[in-house]
Amino acid sequence: MHMRLLLLGIMALFMTGCSMQNSSDVDQSKFTDMRLNKPGQPQKPRSQTLPSVRIVEKTEDLLGAPFKDLGVVAGESCRQTLQDPPASLPIAKKRMATKAAYKNANAVLLHECQIVTGLGCYQSAICEGTALLITK
Repeated sequence: MHMRLLLLGIMALFMTGCSMQNSSDVDQSKFTDMRLNKPGQPQKPRSQTLPSVRIVEKTEDLLGAPFKDLGVVAGESCRQTLQDPPASLPIAKKRMATKAAYKNANAVLLHECQIVTGLGCYQSAICEGTALLITK
């Protein structure tokens, strides 16, 4: 009886633990304007330049530099079929840096990159890091 209650309590905590975290990579200000333009009005060109993002592989490179943690970012390269090119760590790093740029970061502290199988791909290259805004 006590074991069932303990198991039920652990399951309830497990299921609600991650739901309390609000981690959305979506920036609401990036959504396009849904209003229709009148005919004859030219569309305004949208040119958004993303900041360049430096990938930092050693924490020692950040010593003495003031920075702000902007959250965890990840990038992936997927080989979906055998005919596709192999999963690429450089592409995964680039996609991770692009996601960091959307958070207005100028650096990413690389945590880990690895090549795994499964996850809906024959082969996946996944990189994870922390987006940082380094102020000097």
